[in-house]
Amino acid sequence: MESRRRIFLRIATLELCERFGFYGLQSVSVLYFVKTMGLSEQGAIMLWGAFSALMFGVPVLGGWLGDRILGARRTVAVALALLATGYTGLASGMGGAAGISLVLAVLVCGGGIFKPNITSLLRHAFSDGDDRLDIVFTIYYMSINIGATIAALAIPFLAVHIGWRASFGVSAAVLWAGFAVSLTLPATTPAPAGATDRRLWLLLAAGIGAAFTLLHYPTLARTCIWIAATAILLIWIVLYRRSAPAWRAGLKLSFALQAEAILFFLFNQQIATSLTGFARDHVAGTIHMAGMDWIVQPGQFQSLNNLWILIFAPCLAALYHSAARKGRPISVPIRFLCGFVLLTGSFILWRTAALAGAAGPVSPWWMVAGYALFSLGELLIAALGLAVIARYAPPDAVGRLMGCFSVLGGLASYLGSLVATDATYGAAGTGTASTAGYAHLFGNLAALAAIVALASALFIPFARRMDAYWRRALLTSPSTDETPPEILP
Repeated sequence: MESRRRIFLRIATLELCERFGFYGLQSVSVLYFVKTMGLSEQGAIMLWGAFSALMFGVPVLGGWLGDRILGARRTVAVALALLATGYTGLASGMGGAAGISLVLAVLVCGGGIFKPNITSLLRHAFSDGDDRLDIVFTIYYMSINIGATIAALAIPFLAVHIGWRASFGVSAAVLWAGFAVSLTLPATTPAPAGATDRRLWLLLAAGIGAAFTLLHYPTLARTCIWIAATAILLIWIVLYRRSAPAWRAGLKLSFALQAEAILFFLFNQQIATSLTGFARDHVAGTIHMAGMDWIVQPGQFQSLNNLWILIFAPCLAALYHSAARKGRPISVPIRFLCGFVLLTGSFILWRTAALAGAAGPVSPWWMVAGYALFSLGELLIAALGLAVIARYAPPDAVGRLMGCFSVLGGLASYLGSLVATDATYGAAGTGTASTAGYAHLFGNLAALAAIVALASALFIPFARRMDAYWRRALLTSPSTDETPPEILP
């Protein structure tokens, strides 16, 4: 039997390839849409917002495709082929609104079906409770950030020095290499016999067609996003009403904590939109470091987010381990509070930089410092929405709530793009927002993060009482034999 180490390395390589393509596109997306589609800055930001929202929604269907039709390994191979085809389309110079919308639709379907199935492959490789699983997922997470960091540094540089098409050609080559690697992985669940191929092509054609329509017609996309949000709210209500009374207190706590986690995606969307625009328009393009002057492209500042995560993640892991060992684990509400305090600090820094930019381009070190606070806040917040679902949701509702969380994350990302356009209003057709516009936007985001932090602080005692009530109800209910996890500190 092939060693798990080799299988894991291949799976991590596939994740690195997919992240390279996505973050490479993100690092230049808004400027690329403006240059090639003739969109305004606002229009380009909202196109990226719609693309991001769809990327969050499609994994719900991608998991079903891998589980029911193709199996995880074949679905991953199909996804990588779609992604490689999409980046090849960008490299070939497909222009105009229709051409780029079609390419983005292909990327949406490829990325959407890739995400749930690559995790499924990893679970298959370590399905027998291997005690190294925590280490495996840690290294796997690092591969995501490594791919993102390399892409955010390389693609903006290549776009300036060798051109848009050639830079996307590099992304296409990386994805085609990933597709070749995926064909060497061992099979998982065999695909059903029969008309699988016909069903697959019909599903992919329908998915690409639907994504193209939503990307090409922004008004329709906005309508569908709000319909999806309303549908998810109804799903939450139905799940709550149908759950056993013992689980309802936990569900209420889960909904409240998920709402905080979902809000993070609104702030995170600023990386590809307003923060990159601010770096392009008002941040000096040269940074002095190690005795040398380094030229930095606007999109390359996005790599700071991943670099700081790589630095801070081991430190936080050690802190969590130490606190748990001392019997004082750091609770989810307190992590949310600290995370949003850090987000508040990051946008206060960026607002200060924008105000200073009225006298001329500001130092890139403002971006470095702001991203340090932002990335540490992200580590405290980002994964906790899924954690509270796993903790408090009834076992038969976890999958549905995970899917709902993903779609709501997409909605928050879309709202983040809508918020980001606030800086560009009044640009007099130049596409360049003033420092006052960015200061206004960053100030509003700092205020919003501070309000969420205050709400988190006020919610902590209520969260503890709700957690305790849920535990008592679960232990005394005759309808369940579930044992609640450790007490919320």
